[in-house]
Amino acid sequence: MEWVIAVIGIALVVYVFGVPSAHTRRIADNVAGGAARGARRATHRYFRRRDWAWGVIGGLAVLIFLFSFFGDDDTPAPANETAEAAPTSEGISSPLNVGDQGADVIVLQERLAAEGIPVTVNGAYGQETADAAMAFQEQEQLTIDGVVSETAEALGI
Repeated sequence: MEWVIAVIGIALVVYVFGVPSAHTRRIADNVAGGAARGARRATHRYFRRRDWAWGVIGGLAVLIFLFSFFGDDDTPAPANETAEAAPTSEGISSPLNVGDQGADVIVLQERLAAEGIPVTVNGAYGQETADAAMAFQEQEQLTIDGVVSETAEALGI
């Protein structure tokens, strides 16, 4: 959004200062040619200022363009694009079901994420975790019930 504001600002400056075309310069040279030498210098000085302003605006536009493509991206990566969790040697103490919370659920969620199944690692076995567990059960051709008992063995926990 910042670059849009910058482009609008650049357009406003170009509108105020204007950009002389080759035709405008020829007209100015013809007009100044019949006048005193001081008028000719003043005319050229005026157009040099306008050309300088256009150069600065063009340079700023290039910088804004480059920054918009190569600038810092502060948006966090989605859960399915984060680094895979390392396999753990931890096990779970009992079968897990919807409503469970704690360290066992975190281990389960990390292993599901390591298998490439998108799930938020938050320590709460909610509907998202149940859906991820059922997707893994279907993938491994296990009983699809959302309860993690034999699924834990297939996950290596």
